[in-house]
Amino acid sequence: MSGKGKGFGSSARYQSTGSRDPIWTRVSGDPGNEGSADGSRSTDEKIQLQCSSSSTGKGLNVTSAAIFIAGEMAGSGVLALPRALVEAGWIGIVLLVVFCFNAAYGGSRLGACWAIVEERYPEYRERVRNPYATIAFRAVGRWGSYLVSGCIQFTLFGAGTVYLQLASQIFQDLMSDVLPQVGICVWFIFIAILLTVPMWLGSPKDFWVVGIGALLTTAFACVFIFAQMVMDGLNNTEPVPFKTHGFSNFFLSFGTILFAFGGASTFPTIQNDMAEKHQFSKSILIGFATIMALYFPVAVGGYFVYGELVDPNIILSLGHSSLVSMANVLMAIHLVLAFLIVINPVCQELEEIFQVPHEFCLKRCGLRTIMMCIMVFVGETVPKFGKILSLVGGSTITLLTFVFPPLFYMVLCDQKRVDWPERLIPVHMRVYMWELILIGLVGGTASTYNAILDIFSAESMAKPCYWPW
Repeated sequence: MSGKGKGFGSSARYQSTGSRDPIWTRVSGDPGNEGSADGSRSTDEKIQLQCSSSSTGKGLNVTSAAIFIAGEMAGSGVLALPRALVEAGWIGIVLLVVFCFNAAYGGSRLGACWAIVEERYPEYRERVRNPYATIAFRAVGRWGSYLVSGCIQFTLFGAGTVYLQLASQIFQDLMSDVLPQVGICVWFIFIAILLTVPMWLGSPKDFWVVGIGALLTTAFACVFIFAQMVMDGLNNTEPVPFKTHGFSNFFLSFGTILFAFGGASTFPTIQNDMAEKHQFSKSILIGFATIMALYFPVAVGGYFVYGELVDPNIILSLGHSSLVSMANVLMAIHLVLAFLIVINPVCQELEEIFQVPHEFCLKRCGLRTIMMCIMVFVGETVPKFGKILSLVGGSTITLLTFVFPPLFYMVLCDQKRVDWPERLIPVHMRVYMWELILIGLVGGTASTYNAILDIFSAESMAKPCYWPW
């Protein structure tokens, strides 16, 4: 799908002419204004604008941004998807595809929102630490920016904790023969200490190699996992067990699947680090196509090969072989690298609140170290990653990925001022976006409610790592 089709990639084209102050003008030949007396543009067509600015093309390119998108999303989600599909039933396979498309569309709307904000407010054409909150502020006001900031903090904090928990589980499995007495709780602290110093790095553009490493390790791990699934399936002569699950399990799976596509909160930060921000929709398409190519075989393979016997972490359901060992190593490396990408927007947001300088300094190191200590406390308190995953996926990820992007986009397009170009949203696209909002609110609320019940239920409550007895 191209950037022009169905409003999927409304964006702005920058062309530098050397002038210091950006000047937005109409590009000749833009079909959006042909035959229009009032200069209105349809949002189904690519917004083509010229901006003369002193800025040069320093930052992430389309491919690098796509790698960051895929690298930070394809990790813990793929490990939990097979169990989510089993508990959701066959409809879970449909949800996997639908959520992928809708999450990609939501990401494209965020990109379009930022293009609108930059067009209207020149002060945001430089790199901004909290672009998602800025979009919310310009769309609905200060309360919206506070709400978005809170959701991002909760989402990425929870995601980072899940990544550390999964990495700890994998390290324990890898080292069980050498250090059998070392449990997950100890590994969690060790990995947290190991990652504290790399966490001090600035923004994604400062550690682009991490994005490449995160994606490559996941890709090879998924290949090894799927290969082992095929071997296990061929060697299994017993019928695969399945059973009917209730609505509670379905909505918990709803949150898990949403978590797998919950990278929207980091998208504006990645876009803001791009040299050509108007190309972000292309990065979204490439990133999500890559994610789906990794997710689908593993998720569906785990569903059909293991059925009811599949573990919440698919790696623990695989037979023992060199393929599984390599997949474990690669996935552990991925989780460590993806953690650095996922937690970075949280750190930048907090640094904005506490007015930490942009350059490397002791204040930045101290703040990010305190953040890591809090994550260690939460991870040691709720040591089962699936519970955090379902809660975050059903609550804030639903808002950030499915509710806020289309809502903010429609509000920004409906805002009027004489010096702003008019933007028209076709009726069918507006209906589709309202459907996304409604499904996100209803499904997310049900998923969050069931996740909270599951966390605090007597039969499933896990003992904290620091509990003395």
